[in-house]
Amino acid sequence: MKASKQIFAIAILIAAVSCSRTGEGSLKLQANPILTGGLGWAVVKDAYVRLKAGPSDSTQDLDHLRRGAVYRLEERDLRPSGDATKPDEVEIWYGIESKGADGWVRVSELDIYGSQAQAEKAASAYR
Repeated sequence: MKASKQIFAIAILIAAVSCSRTGEGSLKLQANPILTGGLGWAVVKDAYVRLKAGPSDSTQDLDHLRRGAVYRLEERDLRPSGDATKPDEVEIWYGIESKGADGWVRVSELDIYGSQAQAEKAASAYR
């Protein structure tokens, strides 16, 4: 009986030590509401959106996207916002394919959905 009490006490001690906070700071997770197998689907929400060659405003325009168009999200890229007063903020860009051209669009110009059906339903409100 004494051995089982000692094992129990050791188990409690290990549990208490493993649950204590020894690390500094906190873990910041990337904002991504889509927890499905892929990145999801996007609906263009602005009237005139430029498809860029890379995840930056300074890259070449490849195409123009129209409000209500639906695209499958291929890639995601996080970039510093460029605002010196907010060094922890990032811009999110999504890679899509439009008429055979792979390009990038800023997340603020898109509405993101978990499935194509959801995106198509939402897109009808933009048309």
